[in-house]
Amino acid sequence: MAASPASLYSKIDAILGSNLIKKNPDEPYKKSFSAEEDTKVLEYQRINFSFNKEKFLAFKKKLTNENHKIVTTSETIFNQLDGSVVPKYFWNNYSDFMKKGIGFTLILENDFPASTAFAAFTIGDRLEIGIETNERNQGSGFGSIVCAELIDYCIANGYKPVWSCNSGNIGSRKLAHKLGFEEATRIPYYRLPK
Repeated sequence: MAASPASLYSKIDAILGSNLIKKNPDEPYKKSFSAEEDTKVLEYQRINFSFNKEKFLAFKKKLTNENHKIVTTSETIFNQLDGSVVPKYFWNNYSDFMKKGIGFTLILENDFPASTAFAAFTIGDRLEIGIETNERNQGSGFGSIVCAELIDYCIANGYKPVWSCNSGNIGSRKLAHKLGFEEATRIPYYRLPK
């Protein structure tokens, strides 16, 4: 759960009191919790980034062109992708995804989708980037390659690329900075007890 405007944050702190646990900003969000955490509201931080086109273009100059096969995310890929940040969790179906969004997938031999960057949502001229790299390909640089493809698409089609992530997602933060995004704001978000 998120709250807006920012003037509510101190009120939430006061109302919840000892029922609120503020998590370390560098602690990743996890899906299992201690017995105490399961009965409390947990406060995490979300980072919103701003896009710096000049930094992105400087990064692109350093990007090696190894002729990776990058394709528009097909219906087959859309349906087969696994992970926590994949298009099927953000869109009703593939048809909806293709009408309002876009994705690019880096394909390895045997048509294996190694990494996919996609529109997690589009609102007006904003396109929020979602990225999922197959676990065995993480650290390969494939995420930056497909994200660069999606950012190029944004620039060519008048979209402002948007990046946000949990403050504990160090990999996403590093990738954002590499691609020219700069930390703009941190906002709390809350995990409610069951």
